Amino acid sequence: MFPGFGTLVNAGLIVVGSLLGIKAQQYIPYSIKEGTINAIGLFTLMLGIKLLYENRPEMLKVFFLLIVGSIFGHLIKLEERLESLMRSSESIRGFMTASLLFTIGPMTLLGCILEATKGDSSLILSKAFMDGFSSVILASSMGRGVVFSALFVLVFQGALTALAFYLGSFLSQSSMSNALFIGGGLILLTSFKIFGFLDKLKLLNIYPSLLISLFV
Repeated sequence: MFPGFGTLVNAGLIVVGSLLGIKAQQYIPYSIKEGTINAIGLFTLMLGIKLLYENRPEMLKVFFLLIVGSIFGHLIKLEERLESLMRSSESIRGFMTASLLFTIGPMTLLGCILEATKGDSSLILSKAFMDGFSSVILASSMGRGVVFSALFVLVFQGALTALAFYLGSFLSQSSMSNALFIGGGLILLTSFKIFGFLDKLKLLNIYPSLLISLFV
């Protein structure tokens, strides 16, 4: 398999799964949708706490990464641009939730590096099928924003794979810990937004911190 094959399959399965979920949306009672969203919110909350607990980052570096990434995200108005594209706060919530759940975790990092450096796509393809199934459930409850998460997966995992291919196993243990810790914080804030808190927080504008943390 060529480097990036797993990521292409991953993004494709998310699109297919999301479209199936959107089609099934009209047949699912509101009470079940609400219950599913609450379950997703709880899982997201637990995942964020788990990542924060398990990783020991360089806190000073994390602080500056969050500042720099947030400034950059607000300067380019990342969330505002996406809002104008999607025209729905519900779609933004679906995009943010799915994007983080599909990309944050050791399976993503190790899968991309393994494919790029060893030509082994098995781990990233396993993740791809898991994400495809999950996207059906997410999209049936959170709408079309989940479809757009495929683009985030494509960019995020594509960048990881390309850098690993050209630079080898470029991720140091400290960078991986910093990225997972920041990702845990973002996931935690995402869970609050799922439950209806922090509605005014432009969480998407902090996302660049996560990307930058992988490379410094």
